[in-house]
Amino acid sequence: MTGTELKGHIQRMLAMLNDGQFLRAFDEFYRHDAHFFENEFLFAESAAEARERQASFLETCSDFSGSVELVHMDLGRGISVFYNRSSYEHEDYGQGRINGVHVQYWQEDSVAREEYFSGDRADEMLTFWRQVSRTAGL
Repeated sequence: MTGTELKGHIQRMLAMLNDGQFLRAFDEFYRHDAHFFENEFLFAESAAEARERQASFLETCSDFSGSVELVHMDLGRGISVFYNRSSYEHEDYGQGRINGVHVQYWQEDSVAREEYFSGDRADEMLTFWRQVSRTAGL
């Protein structure tokens, strides 16, 4: 996959996320054997496991509004970083806002590994990746 093609995938994924099409983006862009981590702990060992966990939350939301920003991409290394500030209305949790950073490692045309950071770790990672982007001149 060329850098131009990867950039197109990342941009298309970002548009889908901001359109609230989280599960559709998940189905299209993640490898079946992808691994998922949350704050450095294993969250899911496969795309099916991660999707099931996400779907159980998303499907019980009466409203979900995507607000995802591309913070950094390194097309040569196959890395994309998103800052997720999406909001939701959930039947059990009420209104809420996500504060998370997704670091994605691409192989060919799919995400093979995703590291998600929330809480204080999200703020640390956001600062780190914004600095990386500035240093790289992006």
